[in-house]
Amino acid sequence: MRFREWLRSHLRKGTGRGIGILAAASLVLAASAGNVRAGDLSVQSDNGLNVTNQAAQVLPQTQSAESGWLSGLHVSGYGSQTFGMWQNPTTLHDYTHSRNNLATSRTLLQVDENYRLNEDNTFFMREWFVYEPPYSFNSANNKYYTTGFSYGSRMNDFYNNYQVRDAWWENKTGPLTTFVGNQIILWGQSLAFRVGDVVNPADTCWAFGFANLEQSRNAQWMVHPILNLPEWGDLASNFVELIVQPGFSPAYWPEQTGDPYRKYRSDLTAGRVEPCLPAASHGPSARFDVHYDNFIKFGVDYATAPGPHTFNGTGLVSQPASREFFLCAPNTAFPGLIDAPYYRYRHGLTGFACNLTLRKFNNPNSPIGDTSEVDTGYWHVPGMQPQNWNEGVRFHTLYGATEFTALYYNDEVSGGAPWSLKWTPFTSLWNYSFYDIQEAAVTADRPLPMPASLAEYFPAVFRGEMLYQNHVSFEDQAFSSMTGQRWSDVVKYMLAIDLDQAYAPWLTATGNLSANVEVLHTIVMDNAKTGYLGNDLNEQQLKNDVNALFNLGTSWWWEDFAPTWTMIYNPKGNTFLLFPSLVLNPPWTKKYFMKLQAIEVLGSDRESAGGGLFKGESLLTAQFQYNFNLL
Repeated sequence: MRFREWLRSHLRKGTGRGIGILAAASLVLAASAGNVRAGDLSVQSDNGLNVTNQAAQVLPQTQSAESGWLSGLHVSGYGSQTFGMWQNPTTLHDYTHSRNNLATSRTLLQVDENYRLNEDNTFFMREWFVYEPPYSFNSANNKYYTTGFSYGSRMNDFYNNYQVRDAWWENKTGPLTTFVGNQIILWGQSLAFRVGDVVNPADTCWAFGFANLEQSRNAQWMVHPILNLPEWGDLASNFVELIVQPGFSPAYWPEQTGDPYRKYRSDLTAGRVEPCLPAASHGPSARFDVHYDNFIKFGVDYATAPGPHTFNGTGLVSQPASREFFLCAPNTAFPGLIDAPYYRYRHGLTGFACNLTLRKFNNPNSPIGDTSEVDTGYWHVPGMQPQNWNEGVRFHTLYGATEFTALYYNDEVSGGAPWSLKWTPFTSLWNYSFYDIQEAAVTADRPLPMPASLAEYFPAVFRGEMLYQNHVSFEDQAFSSMTGQRWSDVVKYMLAIDLDQAYAPWLTATGNLSANVEVLHTIVMDNAKTGYLGNDLNEQQLKNDVNALFNLGTSWWWEDFAPTWTMIYNPKGNTFLLFPSLVLNPPWTKKYFMKLQAIEVLGSDRESAGGGLFKGESLLTAQFQYNFNLL
């Protein structure tokens, strides 16, 4: 962010080393405002085709032939290796001095165990073992800190992941099916955007361009009963499901326990929230961080040096920390860019006696911890008391050819993203907390009405969903809002058409054609001109934001060659995210395959929330995967 530039000049004077970074998690507000989070840049269609990510194709789960108590056990999984190279490392100079082309080298082993005790009781468990090597991108990115303190190198273990990802027991008792354990619940209809998918927080530490939407979800501990209901008039396939999340969500892998910010007071609840927002850090910036604006905005940025301003140059302190400097150090502003005395006079402000030496004593090494001018301390994750539990209910029915659902979800951790950074006026203390939001959504899907002769060859399905969120936090730069916050209700709706396994002899004699089109519209109901896109970004919050997805895939030689074209478009800055890929299977087996992919981030606006935030991070990837069936 741009007030690191202020930090660098002041470090030489020994004035502290923290205000360059507000928090890695602040940018989730920017990404979620655009509704295309880092972990959401993926599509997984019903035919099992993964578009932008590690494919999760595993062997069919079949019953073991073993006798005795092992007869119900089945063990399968896959191992994969993903390599990625930056297309143009010089475009990353905003982040790091490194010019190494290596973008990722991720080794992932997934092991699944299914155990069928009897016809009414089943157990499932999934483990992840992930290793990534040290990256020069991180190690070379420590120039904003004092000599001898290599903060960037501390992020190198951040991406390693060794965990029991899912673990649950399923019991069937008459019309009631109950799941208990660590689970992922899919309540949304969208393939690429999170609308009704509100239960599981996202993990975007490594997800940009590599993980599908399922892999970027964090499993949550819960009790999840599903009660089948009888038919009621024209309503068929009726059932209602309930989830209760007691707040117990331990996290023991490096993303949380090795977090160099020490954000979480307790590992027992840290898994309830998002660990990377969107990157492991942007102080200094980790891989897959976002770019920032270079232009000063009056009343938003605090200037300490003349332009031209660059991300790694000097002179700018961005919101929300700029309010601290407007009020507490106005006479240090650079004349001609911001007239601080006039600015204070314009807003009826006088001099203030500020205390910028207060500390929260949670982490002396963090760039937003002790001794910094922006000391956030621990991020306040709600505890495990009953009043802090999450609850949700969903009803499903079928009316004719149309499938409907309706859901309500009480989320005590605001989707895993904290409120916008809150200032304690006239001090160096800032606060991140997770707050309660109420969410309600409806979904619908049905085959498109068309003549049977046409529907036989082009089986098209309509999908739609709408979500209402109550009381969502936004950054506010108005001086009347001293804490830097404002609140608004948010409405999201998605409309889509799917073409699944269409017969296309003019294209392929050994495969089919699948296509998906989705349009997402996000409306901030109580938007304001003083509202900005998340913390640390210099872009006004859009009242209406639109994103469109287009996905087209086919195959030849019975899926031995499977090309896919996927793109997401945002009108702001004509921003395009392009994810063309090609999956190559050997003709003699489907146990292993290779996937080649390009990830392109294009557009004229480096802060377009539709994906332009990641402009400059285009890369090429190659993935090798082996599926196995052990038992």
